[in-house]
Amino acid sequence: MSGLVINSQVCIGCNRCVDGCPMDVLFPSEKPGAPPIIRYPDECWYCGSCYMVCPTQPAAITLVHPLNMRLALRKVK
Repeated sequence: MSGLVINSQVCIGCNRCVDGCPMDVLFPSEKPGAPPIIRYPDECWYCGSCYMVCPTQPAAITLVHPLNMRLALRKVK
């Protein structure tokens, strides 16, 4: 599993992530206070812009990187 995951129980629906996404992957929900809609998950660059602007971190937004990108993310001892 890879992609952008939004925890609807933690998200406050501020839509800062929508404004912060350079690829327009996220769109505001029609209901006020609801989590944004992930319209184009395949277009996500995993840049973390949505994650960095979210006020309810670290629990509202999770970036699950594809397997081929995970090798570069391993911790260096």
